[in-house]
Amino acid sequence: MDKKIKVKICLGILIALVCGLLGGLAMGYQGVFSKPLSFLVKTAQGEVSIKDSLTAEQVEERIMKYIREEILGEGGPEVSLTASTTFENGVYKLNLKIEDSEFASYATKDGNLLFPEAIILKEESVKPDGEGEAEAEDSIPGSFLASKDEICMEDGKPIIYFFGSEGCSYCKWEHPIIEAVTSKFSDYISFHNNMDSEEDMDVFSKYSTGGIPTLVLGCKYYRVGAGVQSGEEQETKDLTALICELTGNQPADVCE
Repeated sequence: MDKKIKVKICLGILIALVCGLLGGLAMGYQGVFSKPLSFLVKTAQGEVSIKDSLTAEQVEERIMKYIREEILGEGGPEVSLTASTTFENGVYKLNLKIEDSEFASYATKDGNLLFPEAIILKEESVKPDGEGEAEAEDSIPGSFLASKDEICMEDGKPIIYFFGSEGCSYCKWEHPIIEAVTSKFSDYISFHNNMDSEEDMDVFSKYSTGGIPTLVLGCKYYRVGAGVQSGEEQETKDLTALICELTGNQPADVCE
């Protein structure tokens, strides 16, 4: 497995590991997690309690220490900050880099809640490759985003991509659902089942922010995160509806 896919999977496992420490926090998107950090920050004026608001530098120190020691561990990938931490929308924004992958994480002002990634609600989302804009439409099932790309085809069939890892609890939830849904379209789609796979990394890099699971439906619809909040039944319906649109409502017995 090459270096790039290892880093991507590491990001997903990082999110999943801390979610597990909380007893399975039920947040499907981006693996948002929280855990009190068990040490105090020492300053010239003494120790800062966890109830106090911290400066950006103190938050950086606390979060970086936690990620290095508690999550990545000794011998893990190198993590660093690529820009100064800023205070935005009531939280600190930390621009993190793990080896060659960069992403924005967020922490509360007291440094006790860490969000590896976040979804900005009710705003237009820029495509990961920076070309054009994707539409965030309430009418799209399953909270997918719609790109402005042409439908990607293989042998005349829309391509459905799944990216995930066995080390990611949300991937393990989503994986059997997408497998069951795509099996109903076996003659009408091409399914690229990238569970712990280094295939199709160009597609993953284009449509994912680095989080897993990532689903890309015909390069027309994409989503980072699992449909846990909707539940298995609704997720099945949402995926079926979107794939039916890509196949021209074929097969009829599935899409009727």
